[in-house]
Amino acid sequence: MSARGNMAGETKTQGEARAFMGNLIAVLGLLFIGYPLAPATIRTTLVAWTLIVVTLAHFIVGRLFQTTRSAVPLRTGHGRATNRATFR
Repeated sequence: MSARGNMAGETKTQGEARAFMGNLIAVLGLLFIGYPLAPATIRTTLVAWTLIVVTLAHFIVGRLFQTTRSAVPLRTGHGRATNRATFR
């Protein structure tokens, strides 16, 4: 084998090694960035769904136990009173 053929094979191998290392660094970079984001995303989604369920439960329970009458007693007299003793 000539020196030229040996040099071409070595250059090809070095190029493949560089490409492999570049891809490995890119994948590791994505893992290092994405690894902390995954638990945060899961936690945020869990909290959001919990809030949605609690809101729906609050709405449903509020509708079930809602009274149709007012808790505030209303006066039956009409108009303004001229005698204060009437409303004591």
